[in-house]
Amino acid sequence: MSIFAYMALDSAGKILKGTMEAEASGEVFAHLDRIGCTPISVKAEARGGRQAERSLRDWLTPDPRPEDITGLTLDLAMLLKGGVALTEALQILSQMESRSWLVRVLRDLHAALSHGKSLSEAISAHPKLFPPIYVKMVEVAETSGRLEEALSGLAAERQRGERLRKRFISAISYPCFLVIAAVGVLFFILIYLIPKFEVALQGFRDKIDPSALVVFEMSGFLNRNLDVVVLSMAGLLAGAVLLNRISSERGLWLALLARLPFSRAVLANELTVTFCRTLAILVRNRVDISTALRLIRGVVRLPGAGSEIDRVVADVRQGQRLSETLSRGKLFPRHVVQMLRVGEESGDLADSASRVAVFYEAKLDAALGRVIAVVGPAVMVLVSLLIAWLIISVMTALMSINDLLV
Repeated sequence: MSIFAYMALDSAGKILKGTMEAEASGEVFAHLDRIGCTPISVKAEARGGRQAERSLRDWLTPDPRPEDITGLTLDLAMLLKGGVALTEALQILSQMESRSWLVRVLRDLHAALSHGKSLSEAISAHPKLFPPIYVKMVEVAETSGRLEEALSGLAAERQRGERLRKRFISAISYPCFLVIAAVGVLFFILIYLIPKFEVALQGFRDKIDPSALVVFEMSGFLNRNLDVVVLSMAGLLAGAVLLNRISSERGLWLALLARLPFSRAVLANELTVTFCRTLAILVRNRVDISTALRLIRGVVRLPGAGSEIDRVVADVRQGQRLSETLSRGKLFPRHVVQMLRVGEESGDLADSASRVAVFYEAKLDAALGRVIAVVGPAVMVLVSLLIAWLIISVMTALMSINDLLV
């Protein structure tokens, strides 16, 4: 048994926090649902030295890629559609798989099913691999007897999300690569080239232009403290990687990106796509609105969106319409709320949410294209101007000394 720390909303909309002993996080979610509370988050607490050591090792070990779980989902759905029993399908996949971590997961799932557990209960024991939304959809699909259809839909939506994530990463990676390359070029000039010019100008420092003196001072500082600068940059990089590994929300980087003008629109569109796409999937698979919103709350990453969704969940649990409570906030544009209202009134909320997601997915793709088109050249121009300033300052100093000698 493990200790889980949970956070939930009661029927009055108040946030409850506590701990509970259970075998898996799914039992905690089920208990909170039975007592009329809406779970927000459930996390395992570390107990004792061995657990703490294992958690630290987990932090330092790369997580399996989401694409691996998507591929597993697709393979499992194909086997089930082919008439293979679930336990036999897991056994076949474990025999075909070459990755040791995935073989262990498949064997754990097979063992859990052999002991009488459902697939949703089995995968809930692996929260890093199977998020709550995945577990809930499998649970609902098992109840309705549509497991293979639900797994196919899950795989398709995960693939769509992975394509968007890769597009977003590529949009951010290109400017970051330019910045790193620019810093490397500047370091080369300041550490290797500038000192050679400085030797030729010894004895004329009082006659050198102030901008050239700044360049020489920067070069001298870097050469005198090169080890400290390199170690500091390595420490900052290691700290950023470690912070990204141990942060469960990873909201720090998103909070910084949300403050930048060129990325604010991208994150707003990504929030709309994530919310509407996830809502469409859950509602289409007969998940109630309250539970769907609770699961969406665990998916959205934009800082401040979680608390707004908590308010929406509380209002919906009190009998209000989703579109009505969304209209009182600033989470989405008004036309998005209007589209969801039309879907509610027509009884086809999933279709309306899906259409909104498709529309904003196109907007998100266009916004990412603008980021690549604007930020990349802007960084190149800035770097070119900085390098030109270094060269012009040194050349001006050399020409002024030459005039004095003539």
